[in-house]
Amino acid sequence: MFISGRIEFLGKHTDYCGGRSLVCAIDKGFFVDCEPNGRDFVKLINEDTKEVIQISIDGNLISKEVSWAKYPQTVIKRIASNFKSRKLFGANINFRSNLPQAAGLSSSSALMIAVFSAMLKVNNLPEFEEYQQNIADKIELAEYLGCIENGQNYKNLTGEKGVGTFGGSQDHAAILCCKENILSRFKFSPLALEKEISLPNDLCFAVASSGVVAEKTGAAKAKYNSLSILAKEIVNQFAENLTLAQIIEKYGFEELQSEFPPLLTRGLLPRLTQFYAESFEIIPQVSDYLVKGEVEKIGELIDLSHQNADKLLGNQTPETNFLQSNARQIGALASSAFGAGFGGSVYALVKKSDAEKFLEEWQSEYLKNFLQYSEKSEFFITKAGVSII
Repeated sequence: MFISGRIEFLGKHTDYCGGRSLVCAIDKGFFVDCEPNGRDFVKLINEDTKEVIQISIDGNLISKEVSWAKYPQTVIKRIASNFKSRKLFGANINFRSNLPQAAGLSSSSALMIAVFSAMLKVNNLPEFEEYQQNIADKIELAEYLGCIENGQNYKNLTGEKGVGTFGGSQDHAAILCCKENILSRFKFSPLALEKEISLPNDLCFAVASSGVVAEKTGAAKAKYNSLSILAKEIVNQFAENLTLAQIIEKYGFEELQSEFPPLLTRGLLPRLTQFYAESFEIIPQVSDYLVKGEVEKIGELIDLSHQNADKLLGNQTPETNFLQSNARQIGALASSAFGAGFGGSVYALVKKSDAEKFLEEWQSEYLKNFLQYSEKSEFFITKAGVSII
């Protein structure tokens, strides 16, 4: 199997708010082999590092913990909790990856999906009663996998602890549902595919992994979750069972600013403003331009998206800001940081004919200014790729 990473073209911290995102899969990811082992444990072998872990079929770590053990352990524990109508069997799962780790490209979500996909195949999970009653298609599977990661319930499938991040299902939707050479626009809570937009054949993505770790653990996890908490605080002002997107749709953005003073006094207006601009203005406008083939008009809107992330979310770094502005200076049609922020990666939308020359100049300029990342940064070209194979 191949499980891709993803680029978040637009949609910064929108999914868990019930907003929109515009995403694509990429042609880097995890390569996975699996087979049943007839035992009551799952054995995972990381072929890149030669690390091996064993997890009991009920989700307990048997062997010595490694840095990535939390992700497969969370998946296996949730499967054991949710799928009980038949006996579950263990598996041997070998994997390798050419996806930069902790770089905002969904490496952790891709790993979790890889483990789930292996267990699904080995145990034929779609034949389980619980699966048939709760998961009808890829869209619902993506929502469920998002709930495995954030620990929430999904329909009748009860939640576990998750991995400690309060995210949505954007990564999972992109990895499971995106198609080659397509940007997919999703809306969340509930997840729905709004639109599929073909990218012009002469364009591709240059991606710069800055070398600044964007792993959702420790202090980085707290920073990521702080933006989710701010969104929740806005929702809590209304004592209604609505998402932030639904509150804006009900009351109106201008009315919220003028008629609900707590948004100002509690410092919540920047978070509201970023979400409204990203989900209700920038993404629809960029989508329309792309559908019309007016690619030259999207650059300034995507610049604004990045600037809002920096100024209103506060989740950018000097490295990602430099990469974004420099990409535009040397000719990218559009460029933005993406993912959780606080480090990670930046994409540049460029002509295929110019891509290699662009990438070389982009990397050279970055390392002139941030030489300390010469070993940790990574620059590569990708198309809008494929989802699970």
